[in-house]
Amino acid sequence: MRAFILPALALATFTFTPAAFAQDATRLPAAGETLLNVAATERVEVQQDLLIANLRVEMEGTDPAILQNEINTIMKNAVEKSKAVTDVKTSTDGYYVYPYDPNPQPVEKGVTPKKEQKWRGSQGITISGKNPQALLELAGELQAIGLVMGGLNYTLSPEATETARDSLMEAALAKVQTKADRAGKALGKTKVELVEVSVDSAMPSYPQPMMMRAMASDGMMEKGAAPTAEPGMSEITLTVTARALLK
Repeated sequence: MRAFILPALALATFTFTPAAFAQDATRLPAAGETLLNVAATERVEVQQDLLIANLRVEMEGTDPAILQNEINTIMKNAVEKSKAVTDVKTSTDGYYVYPYDPNPQPVEKGVTPKKEQKWRGSQGITISGKNPQALLELAGELQAIGLVMGGLNYTLSPEATETARDSLMEAALAKVQTKADRAGKALGKTKVELVEVSVDSAMPSYPQPMMMRAMASDGMMEKGAAPTAEPGMSEITLTVTARALLK
């Protein structure tokens, strides 16, 4: 019996066809041969290991220069605090400053509405890591200097995802080979050869954090308790399909 050993796989889809068969993939089996399509699916639940927090500072005022200076000061402090934690990765998000009318008046014919202009600005920061205690403590510190939590969620890291897929691939390949061998035996065949193998893995779902719109207070928040988060489970599914030549 001939088996093909496939290398560890990080891509979502991959097909393997022996060179001899690939030269004429549409050829009909010879007399006494049978082509068999066989598939196997494996799935596993893996505990999420990557914690991600999205925070933002959002302020308003009448002077855009003062407003931007306040946002810049808070964000500089937030980035410095975040980069000081070695187990946490840091990136900043969109920065917006725009005017708006807090009390828009209805438009009346022949009357020029009185407009009042204020400015609103915001900027976000994303922190992520596999050390939840360090990240949650940092998130609490960022909340204390005026940032508002916009999203806090666990997900599965790419490394854990790849490890789980490799394990599922090995199990599914073994199951496909076993099914082909059993079919060959039932049909009275003495040789079973996998002539084409495809591996297709469904990507795990990554929850998107919900961004809350909230206004930071004019003063800094008093230091309070750090936020709490518990990891959930992510399901990973992988399917192997194959064509086996039974002789």
